[in-house]
Amino acid sequence: MVFKPALIFTVLAALCLTGCGPQEPPLSPEATAFKQEIGSILRSMQQSLTEPVVRGDIPAIDAVLKRFSKETHNICIDCPYRSGVLNKDGMLLTSYPKNEFIGRNFSTYKTVSEPLQKQKIIQRQIFQADGAKIYYISAPLIRDNKAAGVVILALTPDDIDKKWRLSEKEFLALNLNTP
Repeated sequence: MVFKPALIFTVLAALCLTGCGPQEPPLSPEATAFKQEIGSILRSMQQSLTEPVVRGDIPAIDAVLKRFSKETHNICIDCPYRSGVLNKDGMLLTSYPKNEFIGRNFSTYKTVSEPLQKQKIIQRQIFQADGAKIYYISAPLIRDNKAAGVVILALTPDDIDKKWRLSEKEFLALNLNTP
């Protein structure tokens, strides 16, 4: 039996295109809606916050966060809208609403270090000191192909469940880096 190189190449190419590489599992309608709404918010925040973070302009960052709190008031049911902005060193520059952690270094926390290092949006669950669980979505602020900082949104498990009807597993498995 004689094998023709062109035929072998065609078969291998077809197999590779259909079976190679990670494929994102199909999303539920709820996950699709969540991904579209939160993805749109994050992209807008990234675009609006990068330059003020690079300049260290806290009043400008505060103005952006306040504007987004009004535009995104419907992403939460059970939580007050919360967001934070950190610089490239993991220092919390400001938050909305303001909190006592401003000025603290969070560079060792994966919710900060991963988006800075990998330049990708990540989501995590965090247990607070009182045992309450909070979900964080962290998006890098990129300028000139370098992470200049991170913007973080906080949501409660009830918001993920009641508003979005997402399970924890589905929320944590979402890839917010793709449209």
